[in-house]
Amino acid sequence: MEKFFNCSGACIPEDHYMVDIRYQFEQLQPLVDEKRYFIMHAPRQTGKTTIINQYVEHLNQQEAYIALYTNFEGGQALRNQVERVNNLVISTIELAAQVDLPEEYHPSEACFDIRSMEQGLLTFLTKWCLELPKPLVLFIDEIDALIGDSLISVLRQLRHGYNKRPKSFPHALCLIGLRDIRDYRIYSDETKRYVIGGSAFNIKEKSVRIPDFTLDQVRHLYQQHTEATGQPFAPNAVLHVFEQTNGQPWLVNALGRELCFEAKAVPREQTVSKAHVDAAIERLILRRDVHLDQLADKLTEPRVARIIEGILIGTETGEESQTAGEDKQYLMDLGLLRKGKHGDEIANPIYQEIIPRELTAVRQDRLGQDPAWYILETGKLDIRKVIDRYIEFYKEHSELITTRKTYTEAAHHLLLMSWLQRITNGGGTIRREYAAGLGRLDLCIEFAGERFAFELKLNSRRVLEEGRQQLADYLHRLSLPSGWLIVFSRGDVKDWDLVGRREHVVEAGKKIEVIWL
Repeated sequence: MEKFFNCSGACIPEDHYMVDIRYQFEQLQPLVDEKRYFIMHAPRQTGKTTIINQYVEHLNQQEAYIALYTNFEGGQALRNQVERVNNLVISTIELAAQVDLPEEYHPSEACFDIRSMEQGLLTFLTKWCLELPKPLVLFIDEIDALIGDSLISVLRQLRHGYNKRPKSFPHALCLIGLRDIRDYRIYSDETKRYVIGGSAFNIKEKSVRIPDFTLDQVRHLYQQHTEATGQPFAPNAVLHVFEQTNGQPWLVNALGRELCFEAKAVPREQTVSKAHVDAAIERLILRRDVHLDQLADKLTEPRVARIIEGILIGTETGEESQTAGEDKQYLMDLGLLRKGKHGDEIANPIYQEIIPRELTAVRQDRLGQDPAWYILETGKLDIRKVIDRYIEFYKEHSELITTRKTYTEAAHHLLLMSWLQRITNGGGTIRREYAAGLGRLDLCIEFAGERFAFELKLNSRRVLEEGRQQLADYLHRLSLPSGWLIVFSRGDVKDWDLVGRREHVVEAGKKIEVIWL
């Protein structure tokens, strides 16, 4: 069987193209040798499980330790049932040992002689480590699947046994999850208060963050396909994959699979080009694979919505909140957010495209617009008709702004984007630029070889002065002679005759049409 790009579950060297992860072992080995209890965290589908599985195999080949990987995800459904969670995690460790370790290392029946299951994990690990002929190194994945009192119980039992290592407790231990444990705010039903993860597990000595792929790693990954099949990638195609994904491992592999193995894959006798990459990105977005679907689902969470909305409209929405820093860290841990040149921004260009599309998808389907109405006989887009008809539509359906339940500050932006996306789906694309510090959202429609630039801003005291300068800069970067500045009202409309009024100005040699909505 030929190898392929893996997009689900841990990678297997015999089956999948893989980047070289041995360099990760170099930062893990000293932690194990020094008997550390540490954290490994990264967003979902970035390779945590793959790295740990390979490292466990590496440790067991060294024969200095007994290394075991286990996963506590099953405890999530049990929520705050402390005794049942203890029983489940013990059973999970037992099963992992039976599957992955020689029989002589399996826990004996005596290890399960536990008086109180509230301290079941502590008792089990103590008795098992006393039986083992070599120090135990334990890797616990999906630790953050546990919640509330159950998570507190597990963390505190591990902390309790820490001083007895390595004779009667694991020599070294790694907790694996989405976030650093210091960022956990765990609500205890028993004490009716929040407990900070760091206080429940204050023996942690280090946190290891799994980075995204570098450009060289993306090249190496795709080169494996070339060596196996003879199909080359154009250098600018690989660079484009990296720029559009920022090295996010799932996206890199998903694009590799889409380009080389799916129904619309590039024929093996052809070189994969930058244009092929763009087409594959569009198919991924439209198909909404599981990873992207999970990403979209997060947008409904209030803490996520507060931050994303601010980024969409170019402000620091939510900064006044006491939990704003925690919310941002949560989005960074999810892999949704990063620090950019102008402030917080969506983690990579593909996510930047998915998010507004997802937030406008339902609205697009309800607009009742046929893209063909706006296409000229030449096949070009009638941009004037698009804008004129939108102003009419907005006046007739302003309730679509006022009745929105979520993303209310960005309601104007999202309705216009719904309109434009619906029409450009007939044969064009929209490129977006936005970040929390920009104070605007820039759009560029590409249709039938033509480009049209828009800047969207909320009304403010200096909106015209700032907007003209910002749009002129955007037009210079796009090498376009003209564009549209759309200014949205923040309050209720007092005079509908003024809605849709236009001004024509020139800024830095660029023609700008200002439209007030």
